[in-house]
Amino acid sequence: MRKNWLNRILRSVFTKLLIVILLAGIAVNLVVGGFFWMHRTAAGRLLHKNVLQYLNYVIGDLGTPPSLERARQVAEQASLRIYFEGASQSWATASEIHDFQKAHWRTWSKDPVIRIGRYRGHHFVEIDQDSGRFVFGLDKSLEMDPEKGRLAVILLSLLTLIFIGAFLSIRWILKPVRWLDEGVRQVSRGNLKHRVPVKRSDELRDLAEAFNDMTDRIRNMLHTKEQLLLDVSHELRSPLTRVKVALEFLPEGKARDSIAGDIAEMEKMINDILETARMHHLHGELKLKQIKLVNLLEEILPDFEDQLPGIQLEDFPAALELNIDPGQIKTVFKNILANAIKFSNAKCDPVRINIKKESPYTVVQIIDNGIGIPPEELAFIFEPFYRVDKSRSKDTGGYGLGLSLCKTIMDAHDGKIEVASELGEGTTVSLFFPGLDL
Repeated sequence: MRKNWLNRILRSVFTKLLIVILLAGIAVNLVVGGFFWMHRTAAGRLLHKNVLQYLNYVIGDLGTPPSLERARQVAEQASLRIYFEGASQSWATASEIHDFQKAHWRTWSKDPVIRIGRYRGHHFVEIDQDSGRFVFGLDKSLEMDPEKGRLAVILLSLLTLIFIGAFLSIRWILKPVRWLDEGVRQVSRGNLKHRVPVKRSDELRDLAEAFNDMTDRIRNMLHTKEQLLLDVSHELRSPLTRVKVALEFLPEGKARDSIAGDIAEMEKMINDILETARMHHLHGELKLKQIKLVNLLEEILPDFEDQLPGIQLEDFPAALELNIDPGQIKTVFKNILANAIKFSNAKCDPVRINIKKESPYTVVQIIDNGIGIPPEELAFIFEPFYRVDKSRSKDTGGYGLGLSLCKTIMDAHDGKIEVASELGEGTTVSLFFPGLDL
């Protein structure tokens, strides 16, 4: 379930748009950052060159041998810290200059030897001369400005706010898309009364209005179809009733029985067609109710108690509840159980009903040991009016609408129905109910 949720997020338009914006932002930052890095590098080199020229001038001003008094004057005027180590003398203008001994050094020049070091934000320049070694501690103005740190925090905060603002803006812009997605899901379930909110003045508003108009036309079309079927039903039933009345005046015999059988078949066909049409029309408009499956089956099984080979429940959890339309699911079970018994003989094992878990579904299986279905017929058994060869006789009856009706009902419940069969061995019908825990 979590994997499906994650895949849905990754495939969403919102996520893709957000990724594009993030990548664009990263690319802009890289370009701008690269530009400033190159500029800073060039500026740093120029600064170092000027600093070294200045320090060479300072060294010349200190004299030979270097004068400590003069060094202190220069250090005070230029805000420098100077350390000198020679053959005859060593001195320093400030005690903290000795931090340079812990600095990380890199060579700047080999002729003369010049090294640049850094320790805890302090910068040092080491210059080797014939007279000795000079180390200069540069003024703190050349160190990292604390304001830069605060500026970095401010910039990071602004970037975070920009990202949050972009996130919320994209979410707001794409909100109608989520409404449309929900609308499509509702219509796919047959809920043609669902309306997509129309709260914008952009292209998405036009799309929402077009979607609502489409559902209205579909609903009107289905309503017209339903009314037509009702009218046809009335018109057909009236002459059938007159024929049945006229049939009563015919003498007993094979001719009368044959006509009566034909009339009964026509009545059943009309009822099946109307029920199938009604289910298609009401697809998704379910009267859902939380009900225990055992209780539902206990209402159905008495209809088959005198029919062989009988029906057997196997390890059925008594507490299992389904969120279903009881009337429709009863129709499903009645059709499947009737077929299972019809195509089994009295010597067969009882029709078995069991249950198992196949995430994310709970599966109810109806298993018989009857004649089975030929493999080439399995792909067509859910088509309306399709009947396998063995069901074409009046002994078995039916017009191939039962399984089609069952599939329509299971689809309306966001479930599914599958049939597995082996000729001469039996058939297993599996009903998949979503979101149920055993």
